[in-house]
Amino acid sequence: MKKNTVVGINGFGRFGLHLIKFYLDNFKSCNYEIKYINEDFLNIDQVYDLILNDKYVIFNKLKVLKEKNQLSFLQPDGYSHVITFTNQIAQEISWIGEVDYFFECSGKNTEKKSASKFLKGKTKRVIISATSWDCDETLVYGFNHTKFKDSNKIISYGSCTVNAYVPLANYFNDKYGIEESDVNVIHNIQEYRLKDNYTLNRKFCTLEKQGVTMLPILKDKFNVNYTVIPYDGISTIDFRFKFNKTIDKETFLKEFKDSIYNKELKGMYGIGKVDIGPEVYNCTRFSSVFIEDSIKVINNNVYLFAYFDNENSVNRFFDLTNYIVLEDLK
Repeated sequence: MKKNTVVGINGFGRFGLHLIKFYLDNFKSCNYEIKYINEDFLNIDQVYDLILNDKYVIFNKLKVLKEKNQLSFLQPDGYSHVITFTNQIAQEISWIGEVDYFFECSGKNTEKKSASKFLKGKTKRVIISATSWDCDETLVYGFNHTKFKDSNKIISYGSCTVNAYVPLANYFNDKYGIEESDVNVIHNIQEYRLKDNYTLNRKFCTLEKQGVTMLPILKDKFNVNYTVIPYDGISTIDFRFKFNKTIDKETFLKEFKDSIYNKELKGMYGIGKVDIGPEVYNCTRFSSVFIEDSIKVINNNVYLFAYFDNENSVNRFFDLTNYIVLEDLK
């Protein structure tokens, strides 16, 4: 089961924790092996405790062991994933240049200049788990990931909201033509920040800029409302699309569900019949999960209500990196 392509992760916050869980759960279909994790803020004991006790990311299929500077994840079939852990500042990571791909997941090195310092030795690409305004290319899985080129050395996967919105909007524009669109995001906050008397916080969302950059048809026709709330569970993301033509709800639902189950949106989006609450979508495979009974069609406006585990947008990061590694192996 050993893979020839080696990956190292810098940063083990919420994204890194979700990524390791998703990677281990899908290891058989993965084209690479994660051999290193660096975290400059948490030591190995704190990371080990986080892996064992996080209330949302649960490693229930694996036995997790810690010894000196290594974390071992024992699969039910007996295979052990051994990952070397380092607790160093980014520029002093001891394994820089020893990995084929460097996953920048700390949120601190999103500019091309700072990310480029990891392109040393055998490392051929740096893939950033956040928005980067000056990377070589932003590649969103299910939208433009097949445009990957060898010259893309510093790559951004977009963001949780970009992955939830852009492939969906692109599908609707191709099918119906979009006149205008808006998005309302109610975003969670990490548990440790709830202790700081956190309140409602209206913020800028990278989707507002990246959505128009990636889909120029949206220019002057797009708005994002983004609110961070004092809650650490599943987030919501609701959409409105105004199409160039009127469509009845029955036809829309039939075509939309077919795209989710069988065609363009398969594997990226889910749909449930009724609203049974947010937490059932914890660690969901999907970028967002729509509630069928809440979908409204008024003239040529469609309103879509969805839950999304924003931290588990690692599923699209995984899909993208898996694709890139496979292309490099050809």
